[in-house]
Amino acid sequence: MSFGLDSDLASPCRCRVARTLFPLVLLVGACGSVTYGTRDEAFGAAVQATLDGESLGAAQGAHVFLSSAANDDPRYDRAQILLAQASEALGLGYAASLLYLDVASSRRDVDQLDKAFAGLERIVMGPTPFDEPTLVDGFLATAHITGLSPERQAFIDYLQGRHSLKQGLDAWADKQLAAIAPRSPYRSRADYVKAVRLLQRGELKAAKKALTKLLERHEEVDDVLDAVPVPEDVVVDTRLALARLAMERERYDEAVGRYEQVRSEATRRPELLLEMAWAHYYRGDSRRALGLLIALDAPVYGGLIAPERYLLEARVLRRLCQFEPARTAARRLEHRHGRALSELHAGIAPEASEALIAGARQRGQGRAAARFVRRLEKERALVESDSGALGSKLSTTLLEVYDLGLQEARRRERAALEAESLRLSHELLMAEDGVRLTLHELSVGLLRGRRRPRGPEELSSFNIEAGGGSTVYRFIGEFWTDELDDMVVLIDDRCIR
Repeated sequence: MSFGLDSDLASPCRCRVARTLFPLVLLVGACGSVTYGTRDEAFGAAVQATLDGESLGAAQGAHVFLSSAANDDPRYDRAQILLAQASEALGLGYAASLLYLDVASSRRDVDQLDKAFAGLERIVMGPTPFDEPTLVDGFLATAHITGLSPERQAFIDYLQGRHSLKQGLDAWADKQLAAIAPRSPYRSRADYVKAVRLLQRGELKAAKKALTKLLERHEEVDDVLDAVPVPEDVVVDTRLALARLAMERERYDEAVGRYEQVRSEATRRPELLLEMAWAHYYRGDSRRALGLLIALDAPVYGGLIAPERYLLEARVLRRLCQFEPARTAARRLEHRHGRALSELHAGIAPEASEALIAGARQRGQGRAAARFVRRLEKERALVESDSGALGSKLSTTLLEVYDLGLQEARRRERAALEAESLRLSHELLMAEDGVRLTLHELSVGLLRGRRRPRGPEELSSFNIEAGGGSTVYRFIGEFWTDELDDMVVLIDDRCIR
C-alpha cells in the first residue's frame, strides 16, 4: 500500500489525543495549521510526535513525508512504521496492517523489520477480525522469512507450520514447528495443532495423551519456578477438544465434566451449550439437557443457528414420554426456519435465499467474513467523520485504502455466505427429515403405550426439599438470562417403568 500523494507539506499542530478517533473532532477548532518547510522537517515532526505519544501528529508528519519521498529514501520504511503505529493507535488497524505488510515484505530496511513483524503479530493474534487471506495466506505463512528476532521468528514458524499442516505437508510442518524454542509462548500453540492433527488422523489415544500433557503443563505453572504459561485460549481449546474426544468415544460422563470447565465461554460460543445438551441426553439426564436447550432461547444466545437444537429437544421430551410437548418442540423447527425451508422447497437456490443468507451471516465462515466487513465499515466511518482533524490529504488516502479493502472484503463475504448457506440448507433439510421421523415415532409411541425408547437408563428426578438455604422461584412469563445454563427442568417422567 502506498500513502504517497502530492502534498503542500501542511500538518495540524501537535495535540495529545486519545487512542481512538472519537475525540479528534474536538481538535479541529483548537489547533491551528502548521506548515512544514521541508520533507525533512515533516519527518522530524513525526518522530518527535511519536516520542511524545501524539498519534495524530505522528500520522500527519509521516504522511506528509511519504507524500513526496521515493521508496529508496533511507527513511521511507521508518516513516511507514511511524504512520502504521499511529494508525493502529487511532483505531485504524486495517490501514496499519497494510503498512506493516509493505515494510515486512519489501525488506528495504532491515532495521525496521522486527517492528513491522511485531505489528503484524499484534494484529494477527489480536481479538479483532483482520485480513487473513492477505496477511497470513498471502505472506506470513507462505513467504521465505528469516533474520528476525527469536520472538518474531517463533511467530512465523508457528504460522507456517500450521499452514503446512492444513496443506498436508506434514514433514515440512514438523520441521517448522520443531524450530520453536521450548520457552516460546508459541510452543504450546504448536503442540496443540499437532494434537489436532492426531485427532484428524483418528489416532485418538495419542491425541488425548498430547492434549492432556498440555493441560498438565498449564496446571503446573504455579508450582514450577520460571515456567512458561500456556495461553488461555489454548487452554480453552484443549479442554474443548478433550470434551469432544470424550463424546466421540461415548464417554459421556467424562464429556460433561470437560464441558463444565469451558462453560464460561458459552456467551461467545453458544454451540457449547448445545454440545453439553447432547452429552447429558446420551448419559440419560434428560432434565439437565432440557435446561440447557431452554437456555439457548435466552437473547444472549440468539446468534446460534443450529437446526438440530429443535430435534434434540423433541427427542429429550420423547424420552420422558411427554408426547404433546415433544410434538410442539419438533414443530418449532418450522416456526424458527419456516421461511428458509419454504424457499428451499420452492426451488430457490441457497445462495439466493434471503433467509438462508441471513442465517449464514451468523455462523461459521459467513460470520467471520461479515465481522471483517463490519470492522472495515466502522474504521472507514471513523476516517470520514474525522476527516477535518486528520487533514484532507491523509483522510483522502485512507478513504481510498478502505474503499478498495471493502470492495475485496465484500467479494469474499459473498463467497463465504454462499458456501455457508449451502451447508445450512443441508442441515435444515436433515433436521426436517428428523422432525418428521420424530413425529411419526410420537404417534406410534402413543399407540403402543408410554414406553421409553431404547437408550441409557434415565437418571433419577431432581428433588427439592424444604428447609436449608435454597430458594425456589417459579417463572411467571419471563426470566433472567444470567446463569440460566445451570437450570434443571423439573418435568415429570411419564414413561411406564
